Amino acid sequence: MSLCGNKTEAEDLFQETWLKAMRHYDKFDKAKSFDKWLYSICVNTYKNVLSSAHRRLQYCFSTSEESDTFFNSIPEIDNTNRDDYYELHAAITSLSKKKKAVIVLHFFKAYSVSEIAEMLDIPEGTVKSRLSAAKSEIKRRMTHE
Repeated sequence: MSLCGNKTEAEDLFQETWLKAMRHYDKFDKAKSFDKWLYSICVNTYKNVLSSAHRRLQYCFSTSEESDTFFNSIPEIDNTNRDDYYELHAAITSLSKKKKAVIVLHFFKAYSVSEIAEMLDIPEGTVKSRLSAAKSEIKRRMTHE
């Protein structure tokens, strides 16, 4: 849900991730972490399947109930800060798929830079660069918009 921003697409991503994991389980290195392997499949599937041209549009909740469900799931939200969460969600969903992936893995899933680099098969410096750029972009959007 953090990657897609849409319940239907998140369910499709979940299903496609598990299908790929089951098909390629024989390639899984048991010396490594299963959840990191699974997240790398998920992120790569997201990048390859769900990030087509129509996904570049900013996500809008299809119903107010869907919006309320999402924002009520955020811990310790109160009415005074509710607008900040809407702005933060909009800022995150507007990021490029590469920046969004590192933000979600680092801040929502609590993976380290080295773990993210391994999952995405990119250098640690690239992860740091994307995190920095994403945080700057979010900060700019939150302060200027």
